Amino acid sequence: MDWLEEKREEMSDYIRNLSFRKAMIAYILVLAAIVLGLSYLTMVICWQWEAAEWAKYEQKDLAEMIYQKGPMWGYHHPFAADTDFVWILCLDFIRVWCPFLYAFAGMVITILLFYRKRLAKPLSILEDSVERIRGNDLDFRVQYDSEDELGNLCDSVEEMRMELVRGKEEMWHMVERQKELNAAFAHDLRTPLTVLKGYTDFLVRYLPEGKISQEKMQDTLALMSEHLKRLEDYSRTMKGIRSIDEVPFAPEWREIRSIGKKIGEVVFALDQIGDVKIHYKGCCVTGGSGKDLDGQTGEGNGSLEERRVQADDNMIMEVLENLLSNAIRYAKKEIEVMADYHMEKKEFLLTVRDDGKGFSKEQLENALLPYHKEYESVETDEHFGIGLHICRELCKKHGGTLNAANSIQGGAVVTASFYCNR
Repeated sequence: MDWLEEKREEMSDYIRNLSFRKAMIAYILVLAAIVLGLSYLTMVICWQWEAAEWAKYEQKDLAEMIYQKGPMWGYHHPFAADTDFVWILCLDFIRVWCPFLYAFAGMVITILLFYRKRLAKPLSILEDSVERIRGNDLDFRVQYDSEDELGNLCDSVEEMRMELVRGKEEMWHMVERQKELNAAFAHDLRTPLTVLKGYTDFLVRYLPEGKISQEKMQDTLALMSEHLKRLEDYSRTMKGIRSIDEVPFAPEWREIRSIGKKIGEVVFALDQIGDVKIHYKGCCVTGGSGKDLDGQTGEGNGSLEERRVQADDNMIMEVLENLLSNAIRYAKKEIEVMADYHMEKKEFLLTVRDDGKGFSKEQLENALLPYHKEYESVETDEHFGIGLHICRELCKKHGGTLNAANSIQGGAVVTASFYCNR
């Protein structure tokens, strides 16, 4: 039985996968065989019935029978009753015309069967698919289990649908990347402007009181000029790129002390704004004896604090400004900034901790995703929810990572690492 079932399935698959030309020939041959068989059977039966009717008049002299051709291929018999004559006439008509009647009826039935078995389902699938595609609904699959012409057409429509899906996904990703880039541009412009505002508030607050020396004022103006140049360079760079992935990474030899000094300058500027106190203790070096692989201290013979590393300090500053911008938004009273360089791992670590309420479990899982609000309670905040995502992408370009957690002292703590090749 299993063998018969297997053979039946193979035959069914073979018939289903026949091309329209072969299938139509097969239907016509089957129709011809059925018409021939029914016609022969009908002729034999009609001839037997007709012979039985003629047998009633065997006693009559056949010479007395007058055959006259009737209007319907019948014969007039003067000795036959009217009812018998009509019946004989009908049998004779059926016997003569049955092949044509069977052929006509068979063609109609064959066309209907062929449409139902081979055309109705795939045409319905194609019509439904076209309607859904026209309605911009691509969440379906065009599937028809046959290798005939319409089966191949359904496969082609499925490939077209997949291409449309891929094109739509690619366009969606392009829109998302552009949206992300625009948000990053707006976010990163706001933070340096906040730094400049901090320097401006510092000058406005202390300059009229004469508490700022000439040297300090010149240093402050030089820092403001440097930040304005950064903004100008950043605007020029963002104008020519299409996504955050294209943000240029340009590491240069920098002293750890100079990086730490820039961090202190940013912290100083932002500390002038609002009631939140920002603490920064300076940059330190850990994880080594202070000697290079050749046994010399530093890059040459300088002190450990003067060690030079390859780093993109502009990228580090962008991450710092983003982290501080988020921390200031949610801190209660104070923020702590820590910077370390780990010699063995060749990593520059930047940590920002605030004393806010910290991250929830759900926020810890999604905080680094684009457009995620760090704190759901801030309903009127215009924050894009992209700051930490930008920081993570910049850290990745610098060979590092970004980690968000809750501090054991309370509040959120975010650590950014940057791989700095010596």
